[in-house]
Amino acid sequence: MSSKTTATKENALSKQEIDQRLAAAGLARMASYRADGMIHLTPIWFDWNGEVFRLTLGAGRIHLKNLARDPRVTILIDEDPRLQKGIGAGAWAIMCRGTATLSKDEKLIQEVTHAVLVKTLGKADADNYTTPVMAEGRTIVTITPKDWLTWDYNKGG
Repeated sequence: MSSKTTATKENALSKQEIDQRLAAAGLARMASYRADGMIHLTPIWFDWNGEVFRLTLGAGRIHLKNLARDPRVTILIDEDPRLQKGIGAGAWAIMCRGTATLSKDEKLIQEVTHAVLVKTLGKADADNYTTPVMAEGRTIVTITPKDWLTWDYNKGG
């Protein structure tokens, strides 16, 4: 039975639907584990290539310290139009738990940083913003999905 308030098999997103939404969305929330065991949760821009999430993080980001120590990560992308349009508008979410790897490869940093900025800001702003962002010192975080939980409350009966 489908639900408008929880994830079910009937309202789960297909791989194609996940790919479409991740290609369109630019903002996620990412959680990593702090040294004290608490979660560090922040909004983050990302790129999805159909297999892995890729993020570009500045040198001082707490997530980098966390992920170097413990590569477990969760990323969440969602939309809830019910807040403006009422309960009938439905909501959807994609939650992925995975493992992060960090890279300082210069070519990868340039490629991913520009791709994330183009996706989020558009090509003109990305072209202007890439060089100043690169000056911060960057690390690429690649998240390999292990487990998914998805739902779209507009699916099912």
